[in-house]
Amino acid sequence: MTATLGDILLVFLADRPATPHELQQRHATTFGPEQVVGINRVVAALNRQEKLGHVRPLDGAARRGPRVCALTDAGRDRQRAWLLDVPDRLTRAEVLDRVLLTMAATDRATFEAVIAGCLAVLEPQRRRRPARARVSAPYALAEYEDAVTATLCEWLRDLAGRTRERDAA
Repeated sequence: MTATLGDILLVFLADRPATPHELQQRHATTFGPEQVVGINRVVAALNRQEKLGHVRPLDGAARRGPRVCALTDAGRDRQRAWLLDVPDRLTRAEVLDRVLLTMAATDRATFEAVIAGCLAVLEPQRRRRPARARVSAPYALAEYEDAVTATLCEWLRDLAGRTRERDAA
Protein backbone atom coordinates (compact mmCIF):
# COMPACT_ATOMS: atom_id res chain seq x y z
CA MET A 1 0.00 0.00 0.00
CA THR A 2 1.34 3.37 -0.98
CA ALA A 3 1.85 5.81 1.84
CA THR A 4 -0.88 8.38 2.21
CA LEU A 5 -0.19 11.75 3.77
CA GLY A 6 -2.32 10.59 6.70
CA ASP A 7 -0.09 7.52 7.22
CA ILE A 8 3.01 9.70 7.15
CA LEU A 9 1.57 12.19 9.64
CA LEU A 10 0.65 9.36 12.02
CA VAL A 11 4.29 8.23 12.05
CA PHE A 12 5.47 11.75 12.84
CA LEU A 13 2.86 12.09 15.59
CA ALA A 14 3.88 8.75 17.10
CA ASP A 15 7.26 10.35 17.67
CA ARG A 16 5.81 13.46 19.37
CA PRO A 17 2.73 15.75 19.30
CA ALA A 18 2.93 18.58 16.79
CA THR A 19 1.12 21.45 15.10
CA PRO A 20 0.13 21.21 11.44
CA HIS A 21 2.97 23.61 10.59
CA GLU A 22 5.52 21.46 12.46
CA LEU A 23 4.25 18.37 10.63
CA GLN A 24 4.57 20.16 7.29
CA GLN A 25 8.17 21.09 8.16
CA ARG A 26 9.04 17.54 9.26
CA HIS A 27 7.62 16.22 6.00
CA ALA A 28 9.74 18.66 4.00
CA THR A 29 12.88 17.83 6.02
CA THR A 30 12.32 14.07 5.71
CA PHE A 31 11.33 13.84 2.04
CA GLY A 32 13.09 16.87 0.58
CA PRO A 33 11.99 19.93 -1.39
CA GLU A 34 10.61 17.87 -4.29
CA GLN A 35 7.93 16.37 -2.03
CA VAL A 36 6.75 19.47 -0.12
CA VAL A 37 3.05 19.41 0.79
CA GLY A 38 0.90 22.46 1.38
CA ILE A 39 -0.40 23.33 4.83
CA ASN A 40 -4.00 22.92 3.62
CA ARG A 41 -3.29 19.29 2.68
CA VAL A 42 -1.71 18.68 6.09
CA VAL A 43 -4.72 20.17 7.91
CA ALA A 44 -7.16 18.18 5.74
CA ALA A 45 -5.25 14.94 6.38
CA LEU A 46 -5.20 15.65 10.14
CA ASN A 47 -8.95 16.31 10.09
CA ARG A 48 -9.53 12.97 8.31
CA GLN A 49 -7.34 11.17 10.84
CA GLU A 50 -9.21 12.86 13.69
CA LYS A 51 -12.57 11.69 12.27
CA LEU A 52 -11.13 8.16 12.06
CA GLY A 53 -10.16 8.36 15.72
CA HIS A 54 -6.41 8.25 15.07
CA VAL A 55 -5.57 11.83 16.11
CA ARG A 56 -6.86 14.14 18.83
CA PRO A 57 -6.10 17.75 19.71
CA LEU A 58 -4.23 18.20 22.98
CA ASP A 59 -6.39 19.69 25.72
CA GLY A 60 -6.20 23.47 25.84
CA ALA A 61 -3.93 23.74 22.80
CA ALA A 62 -6.67 24.93 20.43
CA ARG A 63 -7.67 27.85 22.68
CA ARG A 64 -4.17 29.32 22.93
CA GLY A 65 -2.24 29.37 19.68
CA PRO A 66 -2.01 26.73 16.99
CA ARG A 67 -3.73 23.37 17.36
CA VAL A 68 -1.37 20.70 18.68
CA CYS A 69 -2.28 17.16 17.65
CA ALA A 70 -1.41 13.90 19.36
CA LEU A 71 -1.89 10.27 18.44
CA THR A 72 -4.63 8.17 20.00
CA ASP A 73 -4.12 4.51 20.87
CA ALA A 74 -5.97 3.60 17.66
CA GLY A 75 -3.67 5.93 15.70
CA ARG A 76 -0.59 4.35 17.26
CA ASP A 77 -1.88 0.89 16.29
CA ARG A 78 -2.62 2.10 12.76
CA GLN A 79 0.81 3.68 12.20
CA ARG A 80 2.68 0.64 13.58
CA ALA A 81 0.63 -1.74 11.43
CA TRP A 82 1.28 0.34 8.32
CA LEU A 83 5.02 0.58 8.97
CA LEU A 84 5.62 -3.04 9.96
CA ASP A 85 3.20 -4.90 7.67
CA VAL A 86 5.31 -4.70 4.53
CA PRO A 87 3.25 -5.76 1.50
CA ASP A 88 4.43 -8.54 -0.82
CA ARG A 89 4.37 -6.15 -3.79
CA LEU A 90 6.57 -3.27 -2.68
CA THR A 91 7.59 -0.42 -4.97
CA ARG A 92 10.89 1.41 -4.66
CA ALA A 93 8.96 4.56 -3.67
CA GLU A 94 7.27 2.65 -0.82
CA VAL A 95 10.64 1.38 0.39
CA LEU A 96 12.01 4.91 0.37
CA ASP A 97 8.97 6.30 2.23
CA ARG A 98 9.16 3.64 4.96
CA VAL A 99 12.93 3.89 5.40
CA LEU A 100 13.04 7.69 5.54
CA LEU A 101 10.12 7.81 7.97
CA THR A 102 11.59 5.23 10.30
CA MET A 103 14.96 6.94 10.14
CA ALA A 104 13.43 10.30 11.04
CA ALA A 105 10.69 9.38 13.49
CA THR A 106 10.98 5.95 15.14
CA ASP A 107 13.05 4.01 17.62
CA ARG A 108 15.96 1.83 16.52
CA ALA A 109 14.01 -1.44 16.83
CA THR A 110 11.25 -0.21 14.51
CA PHE A 111 13.82 1.08 12.02
CA GLU A 112 15.56 -2.32 11.94
CA ALA A 113 12.22 -4.17 11.66
CA VAL A 114 11.22 -2.07 8.65
CA ILE A 115 14.60 -2.63 6.99
CA ALA A 116 14.30 -6.38 7.60
CA GLY A 117 10.72 -6.42 6.28
CA CYS A 118 11.70 -4.56 3.10
CA LEU A 119 14.67 -6.88 2.52
CA ALA A 120 12.47 -9.94 3.07
CA VAL A 121 10.20 -8.74 0.27
CA LEU A 122 12.90 -7.46 -2.11
CA GLU A 123 15.51 -10.25 -1.91
CA PRO A 124 13.27 -12.93 -3.50
CA GLN A 125 12.45 -10.52 -6.35
CA ARG A 126 16.06 -10.54 -7.54
CA ARG A 127 16.48 -12.79 -10.56
CA ARG A 128 20.27 -12.58 -10.87
CA ARG A 129 20.11 -12.93 -14.65
CA PRO A 130 23.36 -13.72 -16.46
CA ALA A 131 24.48 -11.09 -18.95
CA ARG A 132 23.94 -11.99 -22.59
CA ALA A 133 25.97 -10.84 -25.57
CA ARG A 134 22.79 -10.33 -27.56
CA VAL A 135 19.79 -8.89 -25.72
CA SER A 136 16.29 -7.71 -26.39
CA ALA A 137 14.60 -4.68 -24.86
CA PRO A 138 12.53 -6.84 -22.46
CA TYR A 139 15.65 -8.72 -21.30
CA ALA A 140 17.59 -5.47 -20.86
CA LEU A 141 14.68 -4.07 -18.84
CA ALA A 142 14.67 -7.20 -16.65
CA GLU A 143 18.44 -6.83 -16.10
CA TYR A 144 17.90 -3.19 -15.16
CA GLU A 145 15.18 -4.09 -12.64
CA ASP A 146 17.44 -6.75 -11.13
CA ALA A 147 20.34 -4.31 -10.85
CA VAL A 148 18.16 -1.65 -9.20
CA THR A 149 16.71 -4.18 -6.74
CA ALA A 150 20.19 -5.48 -5.90
CA THR A 151 21.42 -1.94 -5.29
CA LEU A 152 18.38 -1.14 -3.17
CA CYS A 153 19.00 -4.26 -1.03
CA GLU A 154 22.66 -3.28 -0.62
CA TRP A 155 21.63 0.23 0.43
CA LEU A 156 19.16 -1.14 3.01
CA ARG A 157 21.76 -3.50 4.50
CA ASP A 158 24.25 -0.61 4.71
CA LEU A 159 21.73 1.67 6.46
CA ALA A 160 20.87 -1.03 9.00
CA GLY A 161 24.49 -1.17 10.08
CA ARG A 162 24.91 2.57 10.67
CA THR A 163 24.03 4.86 13.56
CA ARG A 164 21.20 7.27 12.84
CA GLU A 165 21.40 10.86 14.09
CA ARG A 166 18.50 10.20 16.46
CA ASP A 167 20.28 7.14 17.91
CA ALA A 168 23.30 9.26 18.85
CA ALA A 169 21.22 11.94 20.59
